[in-house]
Amino acid sequence: MIKQSDYKRIQTQLVAYLKPVFDDVTVEVGDNIHYKGTNVVVTSKQFTGLLAEQRFHHVVRAIPETLYNNELRKGIVWFELAPGETGMDLMRMPRAVDIREKDATIEAQLRDAGFFSALQSHFQKKPDSASITRFDATRKILGKCGIPENQMEEACLFLIGRGAYCDAHVLNDLAPQFLSESAA
Repeated sequence: MIKQSDYKRIQTQLVAYLKPVFDDVTVEVGDNIHYKGTNVVVTSKQFTGLLAEQRFHHVVRAIPETLYNNELRKGIVWFELAPGETGMDLMRMPRAVDIREKDATIEAQLRDAGFFSALQSHFQKKPDSASITRFDATRKILGKCGIPENQMEEACLFLIGRGAYCDAHVLNDLAPQFLSESAA
């Protein structure tokens, strides 16, 4: 829990750590900004199009673990917003847990569509195009594999539920696992 007297210090530290990753970042630390209690509000245009869990993952990874664990982990309500978004917009976004009951169906759909091998093939041709923050190539390959636009978000939430928060995670962490399971 952050003491109110430390809000400005924490805010300044967060901007310093986040600026290299999110060049337009602003941070506000205060009480009851979007929700009851102490809020940390991180805003960047780079959050546009990212799912809620992607945003939080990328923010927390940019902060030193000791700062996060010692001062920012307990009793804090986080908001990672694109410009013009409200805290309620973020709270309404779906999470991986929201589609958990569909995991087996989504996994089968991705396997049947050949998604993981198509993704690997794509990146063999364009090795530097794997984003470390977004699912842009992942969404493109989902479309090429016949996954309808209205199901892509659930597919991305499934990938997040498996620990992948960007193209690079899907390519390096999930694709080898799913492809080796298919070969077995």
